[in-house]
Amino acid sequence: GVGGGVVEAVVSTQSTGKNIDHSMQNITASSDLIPRVYEGGFEVWECTIDLLKYLLSNPHTLDHATMVCDLGCGAGLLGIYAMLTSSPPPTVHFQDFNSEVIKNFTMLNYHKNCSTLTEANVRFTAGDWSSVKLDHYDVILSAETIYSVESQRKVLRVLQAHLKEDGAAFIATKRHYFGVGGGVVDFKQLISDNDAKLKCEVVWTSGQVGLARDILKITRVTSP
Repeated sequence: GVGGGVVEAVVSTQSTGKNIDHSMQNITASSDLIPRVYEGGFEVWECTIDLLKYLLSNPHTLDHATMVCDLGCGAGLLGIYAMLTSSPPPTVHFQDFNSEVIKNFTMLNYHKNCSTLTEANVRFTAGDWSSVKLDHYDVILSAETIYSVESQRKVLRVLQAHLKEDGAAFIATKRHYFGVGGGVVDFKQLISDNDAKLKCEVVWTSGQVGLARDILKITRVTSP
C-alpha cells in the first residue's frame, strides 16, 4: 500500500494494457511524457508519494474541505486518499490530460479503493487544463505538474480561476526540471510577474542536494 497503507496498491498498468488502444501503447512504451499527446499519467511519480506522505503527516490539511480536485491525477492516489480519510468524504474531481489514463488507471484504482464508500460524490474528466471544465475547490492536490513553462502557465490559470477564496493548493514538484524551464523558482517568479494575488510557500522539502523535491502551498492573498 501507499500513503501509510491507507491507499491500496495501485492497479498495474500492464494489467490494463489490453484496454488501451495501440497508438497509446506505442507512446507509453517509448516515452514517459510527450507534451500535448501523453502527459505521463500511467506513471506514479515520486512526488505523488511525497504529497501522500505529507497529507498523512498533516491530517488537518483536508479538514472542512468539501470540494477537492486531483489535478493531473494519473493513478488518482491523491484524490482517493482525500476520500478515504475524510468523513463524510468530500466531492472529488479527478482530472487527467488523457482519457485512456482516466478509464484504464484512475477509475480502476478508484473502484479498487472506494467501493465501500456509500456517500461518495466523484467526477472524472479528461482534457487540457486550458479548456477542461472545472469547478471551484477548497483544496487542489497535484504532483509533477509544473515541469515546463507552458504547464506552469496553465496551472497558474487553473489556480486563479478555480481555487476558492479561502482554499489552498498543494503541488509536489522537483525543485528543478532541467532543460524545460520548470520548477519552484520559475513558478514563484511566474506568480510574481503576473501579479496573481497568490502566496506560494515551500511547506516540505526532501533536503537533497541536486535533485531536491519540494511541496508548495498556494493560497490567495486576501485584501486588507
